[in-house]
Amino acid sequence: MYQNLILDDRIAEQLASDVSLNSAIQVRCGNSNAFNVTASTLIPLMQMFEMGGVYICASVGAAERIEEFKSIGLSDEDISRIQFIDLVSSGILGGTDVEYNNIHFVDSPIMLESVLLRTLYILRMTTSARNFVFLDSVNALAIYNDDRMLAEYLHTFINTFRQREVLSVILNVPDQTPPLVLANLDLYCTDLIDRGQVLIN
Repeated sequence: MYQNLILDDRIAEQLASDVSLNSAIQVRCGNSNAFNVTASTLIPLMQMFEMGGVYICASVGAAERIEEFKSIGLSDEDISRIQFIDLVSSGILGGTDVEYNNIHFVDSPIMLESVLLRTLYILRMTTSARNFVFLDSVNALAIYNDDRMLAEYLHTFINTFRQREVLSVILNVPDQTPPLVLANLDLYCTDLIDRGQVLIN
């Protein structure tokens, strides 16, 4: 599906000029270009900055996301440097029966504290010197969680990883994200990559 995907080089340029390990980046996209923006953000972190990390899947299951990454040429070695936390598949019959050993499951997208604790545990076990946490996505979490609770959680999430010098990348579709949550992201994130609804040719 994504075999001919063209990455957005402007995102790599912005990452190269702006990002430090204690940054928190809000990445805004639209439904139409969400995977392009995701890949254009993730691949430079892995290949330019030689980072590993944790990818939190709240919008699609982790196995599906891995297959999408493979379809655009990410190698098994690249993918093995990421640990995936899947908040989607536990509620699907057979959803946790996957072939990948770098997928961890949390039973529900409302178990926000469990997601944070699992992420911290995985980061303690990692061998990468430089790490990111990629949250995909805030608007997916907003479907299941109270606005105020989610806004407060994101504040804790950002500060927790900033103190540990782990780069936070927080993906969201603004028109599907509650105003209170967006306001908190604008307040607490140090950087913004805004690709809105723009289609990248």
